[in-house]
Parts: sequence; C-alpha cells; structure tokens
Amino acid sequence: MPRLKPDQRPQPKYQALQLIQSTSTLSDTTNATIFGVHRSTVLRWRNPRTMLDQWEADRYAVAIGKHPSEIWADWFNIHV
Repeated sequence: MPRLKPDQRPQPKYQALQLIQSTSTLSDTTNATIFGVHRSTVLRWRNPRTMLDQWEADRYAVAIGKHPSEIWADWFNIHV
C-alpha cells in the first residue's frame, strides 16, 4: 500500500458534545462567549454527530483552561 502524504492522512475527530458536557454548569450563551463562536454553534455542538478536528478541539479546551486529554480520553491515541 502506498504511503500517504501528511495532508492526505485521516485527521482525528473529537465529539463536540464532550466539550459542552465539560462546561455543563454554564449557559450556551456563556459558552459561546468563552469559545468565541455564535450561540447557534454551541447548540449545534449538542448533536452527538458534530465533530471537531484536533486543532479546534485543542483551541476550545485551552479556552476553558484544560488540556484536551482532560476532555477527550482518546486524545493521545494514535489515529492511523
């Protein structure tokens, strides 16, 4: 099998719902302000099928003062 170039490799995805669950005491409006997104984006993240790429997941985790591995247990798993 040919080796994939770095930009062709599948990128890990992380469930946005887990991010919202980690801030469950905050309102959607407050979450939107913290994450720098519109409130409708936070509402969309409540759908279990909504995924974040690794860069978004990292940025949003840091915004609430956490390392992504504190939210997504599989953060350090190798995605091949």
